[in-house]
Amino acid sequence: MADTITLSASVRTAIRHGVKALRRSGMVPAVVYGNKIAPTHIQLNTRDVTNVLRHAGRNSLITLDVGDGSAPKMVLTREVQRDPIKRVIQHIDFYEVSMTEKITAEVRIICTGEPADVKSGAGVLLQEMDALDIRCLPADLIESVTVDVSSLAIDGVIRVGDIQIPQGIEVMDEPDEEVVRVTRFVEVKEEEAPVVETSEVEVIEKGKKEEEEGEGAGAEKK
Repeated sequence: MADTITLSASVRTAIRHGVKALRRSGMVPAVVYGNKIAPTHIQLNTRDVTNVLRHAGRNSLITLDVGDGSAPKMVLTREVQRDPIKRVIQHIDFYEVSMTEKITAEVRIICTGEPADVKSGAGVLLQEMDALDIRCLPADLIESVTVDVSSLAIDGVIRVGDIQIPQGIEVMDEPDEEVVRVTRFVEVKEEEAPVVETSEVEVIEKGKKEEEEGEGAGAEKK
């Protein structure tokens, strides 16, 4: 289960106008949405939410206390918009989940180890998939799955169905899809450009020039 983190927020009244002033005051605008619930516009302390997102993964459950008297919301971070230059957080989308309803998520595939053929230079490791699509209850969410590739030889393959997945998690990808394989290293030789003799170039250019002059003379006679 992913770690649960607590984050405080408050209801936001500045929806369109006043958002820039809100950011200047040290707050981040955000929205909470979910299945069959109306979106809630909130604001969070920039320093607090930056620290949380620095350590929390995409699939980390966050206990969000909006401070409006309602029960805390269990949310996942779905989108974080940042300033393209300063990289400071501009806006956040949170998705509210029900702890009794399954959701879909994406988990990273992390390869560990190094095959002997890759280490010797005889082979190349190709990772065909970077993530898996899964479906599970929010409490069963994981951040990543680890795949040990150290035993792979040339032409060896690990497929989706070969990956060990914790109980309670359903993988949505096809079992026979390739995740990683080792292929033989083939050195590609660059084709050498054909060598053209200088005399040949001169003959071609001379013939072309004479042809153009002949065409010009014919045009004048007309």
